[in-house]
Amino acid sequence: MAEDKPRVVVWGAGGHGKVMIDALLAMGTCEVVGVFDDDDAIADRDILGIPVLTSIGRIAELARKYDFGGVAIAIGDNFARDRKFREIRAARLRIPNVIHPSAHVSRFIRLGEGVTILAGATINPGTTIEDNVCVNTAASVDHDNYLERSCHVYPNATLTGNVRVGSFAYVGSGAVVTPGVSIHRYSYVGAGAVVRKDVPEGVIVAGVPAKEIGRQSKRPE
Repeated sequence: MAEDKPRVVVWGAGGHGKVMIDALLAMGTCEVVGVFDDDDAIADRDILGIPVLTSIGRIAELARKYDFGGVAIAIGDNFARDRKFREIRAARLRIPNVIHPSAHVSRFIRLGEGVTILAGATINPGTTIEDNVCVNTAASVDHDNYLERSCHVYPNATLTGNVRVGSFAYVGSGAVVTPGVSIHRYSYVGAGAVVRKDVPEGVIVAGVPAKEIGRQSKRPE
């Protein structure tokens, strides 16, 4: 008899949740048994045929109630995703890496826990991706990059060689980061920007070439 697939749930019932469910179903390595969301008002619906379950209670209690052992986090906000990651880990539940089959992921990389790599993304050799990072649809992460925990590379963004993206930083859709540049923690690169020099901690940049347009004051709890 074939071994039963591990039972997992998706946490996050928004658009990102749909994309995560689709990726998990395409992988075919686990059974997606439900969706949770911090907004319990949307319970008793379904997303792509997967039921939205009531999230009232501690996550360890929910795992016993619905019989699952893993949680895939479908939250785009880095800070909220980090809070959920720590909550799930504290409950001793598995946080799987979700890698869409259409992504090209080199065998010569290092991956942490709870990493998301979505459809059409490319991860090239020598790259390290720490825990709870999201590399979104069709993003390109070239050779020898380093993505620190809980950062987010948005759809169609391009990281060329030897780029470092700090913890909780965002690289917006369609942005390009040139070789050797560091995006320091808590910073935000706007959509379509071309980043040619290091971005300091907690700075928002935008434009071609990218220039500072503000500060990003949000921090993890």
